[in-house]
Amino acid sequence: MPTEFRKQADARRREQRKEALLDAAALVFARQGYHRALVSEIVSQAEAGQGTFYRYFRDKREIFDALFDRFVESVFAEFSEMTANLPRDVGEYRAASVAAIRRIAARAEGNRDLLMLLVREGPTVDEAFARKLTGFYEGLAALARGYLEHAIAAGFARRCNAEAVSQALVGMAFWMAQQWWQGRLPGVTLERLIEEMVDFAFLGFGGPVVVGGGGADR
Repeated sequence: MPTEFRKQADARRREQRKEALLDAAALVFARQGYHRALVSEIVSQAEAGQGTFYRYFRDKREIFDALFDRFVESVFAEFSEMTANLPRDVGEYRAASVAAIRRIAARAEGNRDLLMLLVREGPTVDEAFARKLTGFYEGLAALARGYLEHAIAAGFARRCNAEAVSQALVGMAFWMAQQWWQGRLPGVTLERLIEEMVDFAFLGFGGPVVVGGGGADR
């Protein structure tokens, strides 16, 4: 009878094999595109056998789904600290937003080709995946809305239509990421782009809010 240690070791090996297949699939999908990619290419990239693949996934559609789920989970995990420690003022709100977006951007940079594929080909996989992709955008918007509603309730954000604003923020983030990845923002570093977007979200086209000043900035 296997010991508990043996069971845990076997479980770790199974997880490592699965992760290796997912990493290989990410490379193959990014290189070939979803529709042209073959399971045989994935197992070759992973240096595994076909049997190993089918122990974990039914087909390339299922591994594509799992790859997307892994990325989504990693994105939302980057906001866990901000959710656990909600900002108490506008300075903390901005700093927490910049920090979370920087972490997501660093992760996205390591998966740039795959993310471009998800945005470009995801809606063409099938209706179920298109809905899943939409759900990801909506999940991010819901997260942004929750933070914004907290800031409004705490008195350090202006009253607004939080639903509309959160959708706009997510749309801006994805559009600007694509522009930067495609080289359409020459001379702009990723760090600077993140700060520009966050400052636009907090300040709009106006200047910094003056607290206790002459009264013009409100």
